Amino acid sequence: MFGKSQLRNQIATLESRNRALEGLVQELARRAGIDAAELRRLRDEALPQIPEQCRRLIAEDKVIEAIKAYREHTGAGLVEAKNAIDEYRAAHG
Repeated sequence: MFGKSQLRNQIATLESRNRALEGLVQELARRAGIDAAELRRLRDEALPQIPEQCRRLIAEDKVIEAIKAYREHTGAGLVEAKNAIDEYRAAHG
């Protein structure tokens, strides 16, 4: 039980830091005069390459199918595939 609680706290901390960093990225982009389309393009370059089939499934809100397709396409493990899809969704959501 202690282990799960500790993991939940670590996840919550990381999520909070991620939100703060995203806010910082938004502010820096604004100050640099980078518009939303350019920021999306920059994010796409920085994120793992997501196959077109996965992007289509994500757009259709078929996240589990997108994770499966990512695994099939890349050979990634479940955790790696889920993280890649989640990162993509967060950047494009």
